[in-house]
Amino acid sequence: MKLKAAVFLYFALSMNCAFASSLQNHIDEARAISDYQKRYEYLLSIDKQLLESASLAERISFNVRLIHVHIQLGQFQQAQTIIDELEAGPKYKNDSPIYSELYLAKARLAYRKSDLETAISLSQQNVALFQRLQLSDYEIDAVASLVSAYHNAGEYQAALNLLEVYIHDNNRELTLKQKEMLYHGYSRNLEQLDRLTLALEYKLKRRELVQQMSPSISLQAGITYSIAQSYLDLGQYEKAKSEFITALSFDRQTGSLSDIGHSLVKLSQCEYGLHNYTKALEYAQDAQQVFASYNSTRNTAWAKHNIAINLLEIDKADQALAIEKQVITELKEDDHLYTDVLLTLAKLYIGSTELKQAKHYAQQAFQLSNQKNRLQKQILALEHLITVAQQQADYQQALSYQRTITELEKNFAHNNYNQRLAELQNSIAIRDRDLAIQNLKLQDHEKSQAIASQRQTILYSILLFSLLLAVMGIALLRVKQRKQLIEQRRNYLDKQISQRSKLLSQVAHELSGPLTGLRLHLETLQAGLTQFNELTYEKLNQKITDMATLVADLNKISLLEQSSFQLKLTAINAAEYFQSLHADMVIQLDQFEVGFTQNIADELTLECDATRLSQLFANLISNSLKYTHQPGKINLTISQSQTQLLIRYEDSAPGVSDESLTKIFDHLYRVPDLNTVKQSGSGIGLAIVKQIVEAHNWRITAAHSELGGVRYDLTIAI
Repeated sequence: MKLKAAVFLYFALSMNCAFASSLQNHIDEARAISDYQKRYEYLLSIDKQLLESASLAERISFNVRLIHVHIQLGQFQQAQTIIDELEAGPKYKNDSPIYSELYLAKARLAYRKSDLETAISLSQQNVALFQRLQLSDYEIDAVASLVSAYHNAGEYQAALNLLEVYIHDNNRELTLKQKEMLYHGYSRNLEQLDRLTLALEYKLKRRELVQQMSPSISLQAGITYSIAQSYLDLGQYEKAKSEFITALSFDRQTGSLSDIGHSLVKLSQCEYGLHNYTKALEYAQDAQQVFASYNSTRNTAWAKHNIAINLLEIDKADQALAIEKQVITELKEDDHLYTDVLLTLAKLYIGSTELKQAKHYAQQAFQLSNQKNRLQKQILALEHLITVAQQQADYQQALSYQRTITELEKNFAHNNYNQRLAELQNSIAIRDRDLAIQNLKLQDHEKSQAIASQRQTILYSILLFSLLLAVMGIALLRVKQRKQLIEQRRNYLDKQISQRSKLLSQVAHELSGPLTGLRLHLETLQAGLTQFNELTYEKLNQKITDMATLVADLNKISLLEQSSFQLKLTAINAAEYFQSLHADMVIQLDQFEVGFTQNIADELTLECDATRLSQLFANLISNSLKYTHQPGKINLTISQSQTQLLIRYEDSAPGVSDESLTKIFDHLYRVPDLNTVKQSGSGIGLAIVKQIVEAHNWRITAAHSELGGVRYDLTIAI
């Protein structure tokens, strides 16, 4: 069962990692928001479609985040509603690893609602469940939750017994954060049992761990304050003072007025213990100002009380009495501080010989301390009553009070002895249990080794089978890729053959025209039907020239299309090249208006075959000479951006149709509607231009020109 649960969780987490949607990113971002109201608003802003398309684990995680926010905002009913909805889901189980965070949240909600009995029960169930499922991280979280519930329920020894199992287990690997949580719970419960020295020891250990975790300022402030309080409780005032000064510096960095005021009051108590009453008074007065700045009635009264006890020590009893009379009316809901004020008032009235009032306050302090089982304050109240009885010469009553003190101290010593004895017996029982556990673990280890050996054999078999499947898969994939490659090559060859057949057909057609004309002229000459003169010669020569031009152009494009053809690349200065090209165009196109615009850097260089580039522009110019009406206009524009060079060549009318623009670079294609030109081309020139451009990995397009003819845009990456 453990193995199945662990394997299930492993695969669930693996799937979540592999296919995590952006919902998990939103959840992580929400957890980083410290303000819970803003965190709540952020969670509600997440797209509903994203929630619906997320995995079950992500939806549970999202809802648990909402539960925690509602708990922190005190919205317990809303948190319970979400829990009820999740538990009513069709896939919910009481022992499913995927719902682990929800189980923890249920215990947390009960704790915050002060339903400690339910919180303890749920946390105990969680600890047992996570132990069974071997989910150690969740187990530690459940333990921390159970310890907090034990603490608030007053079951301090139960909390210590639980924590000692984990703290003293050397075989359990805990993270720094987990150790820090356990040490915190351990020290808190030790303090409640008056084991102050050991509590301080674990607080110091906790600080050592936290310093290795890049802690926040607020966390450092809290730990330092706690350590300082332990030193203060042990009467080590100098050490306590040093720690409280450090805590105060942290508090001022965080800007928390409440924390600043608390540290100032504690520094006042340290100085009071060191008999530095003037300095103690200054700290208490500073604390009063801080608490008053944000209208904290209880804390302001606490600071005033500390002012009063220091005024009493510097012989300002009247001022102290006036302050304490005011404070006692503000503290009836704070039993601890209310008792301290009663004791101070009793002491003040003893000094002013108003014994009736002194006795009244001392008796109140004793009764309240007795109800709350605060031994030290009971004894202090009885000492005040003894002083009053002695001054009233009621020695019998004073003796009675003294006997009560003796009985209290005797009971305390007896209870303390029994408590320490019980702790020792409990420690022995824990050690015996640990030994029994170790023996069971040893037996389990032997069984586990046998099972592990079997699992290893099975695992090797699975791995071998997986390897064979992988090899077969790779082989099949390669066969498939090879078939695809062969198919691609076959399609390419079919295309090439088709293009060659089409080209041969076009070449035969193109050659048949001049050959037929030439044959007819020769037959008429042979038959004596025409005279051989200058005009006949020119016609025959033109036919031969047309055939020679066509063959030469075909030879050029054939050369460019050969797989063995290679460009002779050199670096040329672009600005100088196009200026030279413009000069040549002016000479060749003397019947045209030649426009030239160049906007490129002087240092720009092109990596190209200069001969082929010149051939490209020669063909464009030749095309313009053949087809453009004279006098015409030709523009050459060179522009540069960050990533490319644009060369725009355009001429004036006549233009071509949209259909012809798509075929203008095809072999032997001539525009059919150009019937007004005097000289016809071979249909090869622009095909050669296209081949030169593609050989350089450039790009050329044809479009309608604003001048009325055709615009050619040559794009070169730079």
